[in-house]
Amino acid sequence: MNSNLDQLDYIINIEKFQKMQDDIAKATGLAVILVDYKGIPITKHSSCSKFCARVRKDKKLTELCEKCDSRGGLEAARNQDAYIYLCHFNIVDIAIPIVVNDQYIGAIMAGQVKLLEDNEELERIVSKKYQVNLDNFPELKSLHKELGIMELEKIEAIAHMINNLANHIVGEAALKNQLYEANQKLQDIGSIENKFNIIETKGIPPYKDNKLSLLKPALEYIEDNFRDKIYMEKMAYLCNISPGYFSKIFKRETGETFSSYVNIVKLKRAKEMLETTDEPIVNISLDLGYEDCGYFIKVFKKYIGKTPSNYRNNLDL
Repeated sequence: MNSNLDQLDYIINIEKFQKMQDDIAKATGLAVILVDYKGIPITKHSSCSKFCARVRKDKKLTELCEKCDSRGGLEAARNQDAYIYLCHFNIVDIAIPIVVNDQYIGAIMAGQVKLLEDNEELERIVSKKYQVNLDNFPELKSLHKELGIMELEKIEAIAHMINNLANHIVGEAALKNQLYEANQKLQDIGSIENKFNIIETKGIPPYKDNKLSLLKPALEYIEDNFRDKIYMEKMAYLCNISPGYFSKIFKRETGETFSSYVNIVKLKRAKEMLETTDEPIVNISLDLGYEDCGYFIKVFKKYIGKTPSNYRNNLDL
């Protein structure tokens, strides 16, 4: 399995997960956040309580929170199941592990509520020396009283639901990697010839039009919308993968970086316009989404070896 699967932003589309995380928080009444294996937040906190939001403004208290999140995630990974515990403020939290290829890479954290009834079975995640005396923090003590209250049975049901979601995410990651590896085997055939053709003709880098291509939606979009400004983040969204993963797979599948590929597509159209029309260079530049004509000329010369004017003037030579 690809070593990049140890990175959360490689297997999860963070933007889409954030929206889903927001919905989970609204539906359950719990705060939700995605953290890495160190307990460092990857997403923005959804429905964060006023109490915890205030705590997170204090550097030392934030370190305690991250320590709790890290420890909770590790315990969940060790048990390979959702882990419900009490933090250093005696608040219920849930850690749902994200484990890929037997490696713990992060966790979905939920909670920030108090139990309806005390439960001695729940573990306090940190030792007594880290327990915080709220009497020393009057503002926090007041906010602590405002925290929501929930029955343990409901918390357990929510933990089970989110755990199923995490398992689905891991399954999607494994499938994504299998598709990637299968596609790579197809792409390796004739790759040397393809690269030679790109260098020789400066044409559009070929790719195998097959069902395994994760990039197909982006490649088709670029072909159909070459007149627009095209952003990698949007293309990654179309392909339902993270920008980081999109960038890595794009280079491997096309033989070009994303920006280089887009330029090559645009410049193929530029050559066609120079060959078949009398449009001024500045109009061609604007028509292809280059607002700066000087930049367009520079890019054209870099890829084609001539300025647009020289290319047009030497068509009959």
